[in-house]
Amino acid sequence: MRNKYFWLAVLGLSIITGIISCIASDSTGGSDSVPAAILPEINNDYQDYLDDAWDRYTEENGYDEYMPVEREYIEEPIYQGELDLQTDNFFVAGRYVGFLAWGYFSHPSVAAPMAIIDSSVLDSYTGEALTLAQILDAEMTNKALTLLADALLAYAPEAESFLYLIGENWLEHFVMDAEGLLVMLSPDIAPWNLGFVSLHISYEDLDDAFLLGVELGLREPPRRPMVALTFDDGPSVYTDFILDLLEEHGGRATFCVLGYRISSRPDVLRRAVELGSEVIGHSWDHPNFTNLNAYAIASQITRTTSAIEEAIGQAPPPIFRAPFGITNSRVINTSRDLGYSLLHWSVDPQDWYSRDTDEIYESIMNRTIDGAIVLLHDIHTATAEAMERVIPRLIEEGFQLVTASELIEYFYGELEPGEVYQGLRLPWGS
Repeated sequence: MRNKYFWLAVLGLSIITGIISCIASDSTGGSDSVPAAILPEINNDYQDYLDDAWDRYTEENGYDEYMPVEREYIEEPIYQGELDLQTDNFFVAGRYVGFLAWGYFSHPSVAAPMAIIDSSVLDSYTGEALTLAQILDAEMTNKALTLLADALLAYAPEAESFLYLIGENWLEHFVMDAEGLLVMLSPDIAPWNLGFVSLHISYEDLDDAFLLGVELGLREPPRRPMVALTFDDGPSVYTDFILDLLEEHGGRATFCVLGYRISSRPDVLRRAVELGSEVIGHSWDHPNFTNLNAYAIASQITRTTSAIEEAIGQAPPPIFRAPFGITNSRVINTSRDLGYSLLHWSVDPQDWYSRDTDEIYESIMNRTIDGAIVLLHDIHTATAEAMERVIPRLIEEGFQLVTASELIEYFYGELEPGEVYQGLRLPWGS
């Protein structure tokens, strides 16, 4: 008699062959058809499985893969088994591919047909097969099981007496469709008398227990902590380098520019705006505003604004940063009369003083919190080099890099003329 590994190999080969043929044909029940480009990869995976199964079988039974099986090894004739499978596939949100196969395998050596069921969910972006823990919050599994029990009772009220047996194994076979999770119960688990049972749990009912709700557009992404990196005194030779880093890592920033420098690099400022950053004024030539009269202050602000608008093709936000961050009542009143707010900061790593990459990095990472506005200068080599570490590290720690205007709008509301915005800081921070 053949050993049990032989029949397992035959069963495995039969199941996989049936699944391949069904997947390769058009499905009628899925949310969308599986993209043709994905199917060759899937079929290749199954072919590898078949090859591995044959290798294991020949090795365990002492056969050479390339030699025919001699008759004397066969003590009983091999009977052809029958595999009756149904399959379905789903394509959700242009990304997630689901496969479901179920049915029975019959063979003369088996007293009764064996129930066969298989399912998988593939992330077509990464090629990764997702586990249940990647789809449902492990701490909220009971919620999913309760919903599954409700769905079962709605389908078959007589199944109530079996519900005490419910457990995580009831969620073993599932796929995602456009409306929720489609869970298939095998006759191998309760309630046995119902055969294969297909139950549906909606995404709406699962709510935050469903971990992919944001990716499917079912929920707004949770707000991540915000930080605004602001760069003074440019544009300079380092501004484009910082923009490269922001573009690479998906961040935005605020560039507080000096008017007299704008004409030398208008293309850099246009690029900043195209990437979602913002450009605001920092005076024409960096005088101490508290030493100027109201007319001179106004001239510094409006002249710089006009140069920015000419460079980027649009008016900048009505906010500016005073040189040295120094203001008095005359500066504030003049700003209010012109309709401008003033931008200060909550984190100052003093990059202008230390010119030390490590010190700049450590100062920012040790003091930046949600709502912080960081003062930097894109005219220093050390600052640009520090951003190679600061920008990806802030994002890695969960911060989103936004413009100062975006941060102010979230934490304080609309810009108010004459108001000074400094951002949030640690109690001991400067």
